[in-house]
Amino acid sequence: MNHFKFLLFFVSLMIFALTVHAKEVNEHPINGNDAEERHTELVKPASPDTVLNENSSKDITQLILGKWEIAPNKRASEGYIVFDVNGTYEMYEKFHDGGGVTKKGEYLLYSNVTPVRIDICLDKCNNSGAEWTTLFGIIRVISDEKLEIHTSPDSNYPSAFSDDKSDKYTMILSIERLN
Repeated sequence: MNHFKFLLFFVSLMIFALTVHAKEVNEHPINGNDAEERHTELVKPASPDTVLNENSSKDITQLILGKWEIAPNKRASEGYIVFDVNGTYEMYEKFHDGGGVTKKGEYLLYSNVTPVRIDICLDKCNNSGAEWTTLFGIIRVISDEKLEIHTSPDSNYPSAFSDDKSDKYTMILSIERLN
């Protein structure tokens, strides 16, 4: 009986240790609500031809906020995306065939990995089945007024940015300034 108690204690201790370790290793997403409470790093350009403006003092969780125009690509002829401080977005894309679609939902940024990851979820990110309607992407800052988001056709994060900036999975975003 003592051997059984010891074994039960040992297994419980191992499960506890693994749970604590998994929590430390786990990537912690941040959204607009958490942005000011968490330490985030400035996004560094991923390639030599991408230059972060020297005057950029904001981290990506703040820089992303606002209305961004989507440059034409092989998917859409025009569009915009608005990122709000509360971790929500609204995106409109007009397709080359003349049709268009508006999507709304939540977004999550993972600024503790390189390249920075972004989940653009249709509706709520934590809904059951959300992985089927979420765009998994990577994001980088080109300047204070330009971002690049590269998504994948499957449920994995891309490992690198595409050289083809007109690729249907690449969005080049330019901030829309109010006059």
